[in-house]
Amino acid sequence: MLNRAQSHVRRQSENTRWMTEFRMAVSLHSHTHHSKESLGFFPHYIEYLHTPIVSEMLRAGMKRFEKSKSKELDFSRAYWTPPVTPGMVVKSEKKQIVETLGLNALVSVTDHDTIDGPLSLQRELASEAEAPVSVEWTVPFADDTFHLGIHHLPAERAVDIMTELARYTNEPSGERLGELLALLDGNPETLVVLNHPLQNILRVGTAEHLASLRRLLSMCRPWIHALEFNGMRSWKENLDVLRMAEDYDLPVVAGGDRHGCHASTVVNLSRGETWGEFVEGIRGDRKSAILTMTEYEEPAPLRELAIACDVLRHQPHGPYGKRRFTDRIFYNLEGYGWHPLSFYWDGGDGMPKWLGPAVTTLLVLGSEPCRMVMSWIFSRPEQFDRTRLPEENPACESENRQTSVTAESE
Repeated sequence: MLNRAQSHVRRQSENTRWMTEFRMAVSLHSHTHHSKESLGFFPHYIEYLHTPIVSEMLRAGMKRFEKSKSKELDFSRAYWTPPVTPGMVVKSEKKQIVETLGLNALVSVTDHDTIDGPLSLQRELASEAEAPVSVEWTVPFADDTFHLGIHHLPAERAVDIMTELARYTNEPSGERLGELLALLDGNPETLVVLNHPLQNILRVGTAEHLASLRRLLSMCRPWIHALEFNGMRSWKENLDVLRMAEDYDLPVVAGGDRHGCHASTVVNLSRGETWGEFVEGIRGDRKSAILTMTEYEEPAPLRELAIACDVLRHQPHGPYGKRRFTDRIFYNLEGYGWHPLSFYWDGGDGMPKWLGPAVTTLLVLGSEPCRMVMSWIFSRPEQFDRTRLPEENPACESENRQTSVTAESE
């Protein structure tokens, strides 16, 4: 029997005459200064940068710090916040959609485990329709961790629901997870998306992560409405997600996963004109149309470099009190509580000597004139090739392929 779910992926750089059939574009999965982003990944990111100058500066500086303090620099005790407000996110996402695509726009902001951003937007915009109450929920499961995008919680119950979601995150229980997802599924305008499912967040073994993922999908498939095509993940990984979605007869939706000042590199297209009509297309019709913007065709490391530069730049229009990067990175030194780096570094002006040159070099590499050169420096195993599928992934096997990956404009 053929799968019912159908997901179509097209790209902006192709002829876009076919877009006249759509009335709206929806931006899902954006982060604001309300999100707390762990810096635990940083040691791995240094290796991932493929920029020897910056990597060596950072390694040498960390070694000097560890020698002077006689202890290892523990990045798991640090976090950073994105340099944008909810209002800035909505403005830039809508600007891209309206001016570039000529479509109406809806934006769903999903900070990590908090709905403060959407609630502030509702007060600012005085309209629930323009600011759905959404969240990216951290879900511990089977010695692993996954992220679920929960879009458009019922406003009158959103705070109570968040209390229950937080309770699960702190005290996970498989039985309770099913109950919570069933509760969310009960609201017809709520969309539950398994975000970047193949991203190994805890860096457990690949086989262990895939086993946990399969177990999660097998147990919770009735209440998960879609998997995510993630704008910050590689093309190859997203193709594997598309194929995995076919195994479970699920549609795939686009999630920008933006953490910086640049608009999302992927959006959803809809023939509807309201949030409810968009969700009905995914949950009811189980059909999805994804558009990759031109920026998505850049190498994934280059997209991540752009975010790193946004975080490190001074942002004069950013959140009040968080306009310098030293005010946006927090550290729990010796367990005495969370404070911004500016608290430890004499108001931000006394940062370690080794850090300044590394930050300056990184900002130069991420500047527009260097981006063309940098695109040749980064390896590009995920070339944006729509004429073939990636190598067979043992986690993604299916005979009934319903995904359309368009190689040419229609």
